[in-house]
Amino acid sequence: MKVPISFLIILLNCFQVCLVKAETDEESAASIENRPPNILFILADDHRWDLLSRNSSQVQTPSLDALANEGVVFENAFVTTPICASSRISILTGLTERTHDFTFGRPPTGKEESSNVYPALLKRAGYTTGFVGKYEIKLSGEDDERFDYFKPLLQSKTNEWEGTQIPQTHYIRNLASKFIKQASTGDKPWVLAVNFWNPHAHDTDKEDQFHYPPEFDSMYSDVDIAKANISDDKDFETLPDFLKTSMGRIRREYRFATEEMYQRIVKRHYRAISSVDDAVGSLNELLKSLHLDDNTIIIYTGDNGYALNERQLAGKWFGWDEDLRVPLIIKDPRNPKHKEISEFALNIDIAPTILDFAGLPIPAGYQGSSLIPLIGAEEVDEWRDEFFFEHMYQPKRAPIPPMYGLRTAHWKFVNFYKNDYVQLYDLENDPLETTNLAYEEKYQYLTNGLLQRANVYIEKYENARSEEVKSRKSFENTLLPN
Repeated sequence: MKVPISFLIILLNCFQVCLVKAETDEESAASIENRPPNILFILADDHRWDLLSRNSSQVQTPSLDALANEGVVFENAFVTTPICASSRISILTGLTERTHDFTFGRPPTGKEESSNVYPALLKRAGYTTGFVGKYEIKLSGEDDERFDYFKPLLQSKTNEWEGTQIPQTHYIRNLASKFIKQASTGDKPWVLAVNFWNPHAHDTDKEDQFHYPPEFDSMYSDVDIAKANISDDKDFETLPDFLKTSMGRIRREYRFATEEMYQRIVKRHYRAISSVDDAVGSLNELLKSLHLDDNTIIIYTGDNGYALNERQLAGKWFGWDEDLRVPLIIKDPRNPKHKEISEFALNIDIAPTILDFAGLPIPAGYQGSSLIPLIGAEEVDEWRDEFFFEHMYQPKRAPIPPMYGLRTAHWKFVNFYKNDYVQLYDLENDPLETTNLAYEEKYQYLTNGLLQRANVYIEKYENARSEEVKSRKSFENTLLPN
């Protein structure tokens, strides 16, 4: 049978179309495979390291536990300043407070520091960038230089969503979900910072303190919260007077002063944490539903630790581990593996790590380091074995003594320099930091040595300030005594 020429032409055209489509599909698949990863950075407020159910028999955080089981857990993650404003600037800039010079009552972060925050660098490199939630910081320049989607929020119990008041944690989750859905329709990778207010206390609400969505109200109701470590009267009495009368003690009086109050308030704090955990789970499920979970890195951490009646204090401004230590989980689905890392990780490591994940160069001025070598290596030849920390803010309205210090795996030194008081703890034999050795004769040499070592960091970090920051009038409480 003779086949018509027209049919052969149609058949040939169909073959060519199919061939082109196959090549296009291969190119598209290769493009997706080679596309830089999306990055979802989630920050909770006042979430300390041990308040995860993987570390606690009482707190329930199933979503964060699942994230940890699929990713890398940094068992020794710390902030370099235990207060939200300074810590959040350190996360964005990769710089210590001593260098970026930002805390409450200070001018905006300098132009140089602000231009080098990781969202600005990613935006200039072609990423779609977003921010939702707690901000409460000041950067130089315009927000649209850093963020394509910018939704900063003051703390509140509820916010309006589509005509209805909903709990703020749900509202932040919804804003994050909206960004992810919109950004994922484009052809660019995206990075989103989701900053939850929870579990931060509502400081003006001295009765209830912590708030959360109503569906969490029954959680922990049948639990007897364990007594805080080192919270007996004798533990409080060993403190110097300036700590006994500090803001840590003042806030303790309306949070943990009685056993009944302690049980009630800590349960509310736990519920606030569990509400953040639930939101993390929802965002993770959204990534799966949009088929983004195989190329979206998730990073979860806290902006500082939090004292829950340890030493009969509340708050976070001091140098003990309950103030400095935070959870840090990183899940990279492109290299799925569970790993627990014991090396020190710091909040100033977040920015360089995010840039490294995106394949961008890390600014030479950054003081943190990318954590990717720790994630990928079986053994790490060189890494920090100590770190400097400080709290430079001392407001006139509240007694918060400034301090700085140095922590190694074995020792911790703290200098409350305005109060002429130092601390030295043997962390290897006294991990709860119960006994101050600084004034024992046999430890004088070590105490003085760690003091000098800490002062080296101060000089280093002050010398690293930009010319703009150096030209500013010093915050009166940051100066070392003569």
